[in-house]
Amino acid sequence: MRRRSVLLSAVSGALTGALTFGRSNEVAARQETASLADHPMTGMWLAMANSPLPDDPQVPVPSLLAADGTVLLMFPVTQKGPQGVQFNSAYVGTWEPETERRAHFTAVQLLSDADGAFLGSVTVDGHPEASEDGQSFVDDNALVMVTIRDAAGAVLQEVSGAGAPAVTGIRMAPGTPGFPGGGSAGTPMTGTPTS
Repeated sequence: MRRRSVLLSAVSGALTGALTFGRSNEVAARQETASLADHPMTGMWLAMANSPLPDDPQVPVPSLLAADGTVLLMFPVTQKGPQGVQFNSAYVGTWEPETERRAHFTAVQLLSDADGAFLGSVTVDGHPEASEDGQSFVDDNALVMVTIRDAAGAVLQEVSGAGAPAVTGIRMAPGTPGFPGGGSAGTPMTGTPTS
């Protein structure tokens, strides 16, 4: 009889511990998600990003750092690269907080030529840091790494972003598309209803 109660007590304790452990993991996951949602880099931005060729001007890039850890960067669908004009997918990846205001993201872009042949991919590790008011960001490129892979996935080149112009961004909102120096979505044309 005593043996049974010791055994039942041990099984009960093990089950309670397992349930508590499972619940603590769920709570930790929810807390991590909540902290990601509260991070100042979470949201929709219009970044001014660098083109593949160093002498080309920066381009506007709508950029989403979502509360679930997803990152989506919408570069123009075509661009000049070292091998000529190529077609690009969006950069898709994940991000996490690096400091109270800085994020680290890793995102991958797929490349193809005009005939649709897959050329390879570009992976970017970026480190944007939100301003104190959370309405803009800067990535000075000191920590940025760009990895270029061929169609088979072999690394062709790794390029540090150090020394490149800073990537900047402005938080987007209704009526505020995020272009530098412009607060509104534009001036309505004559005769265009405004309400």
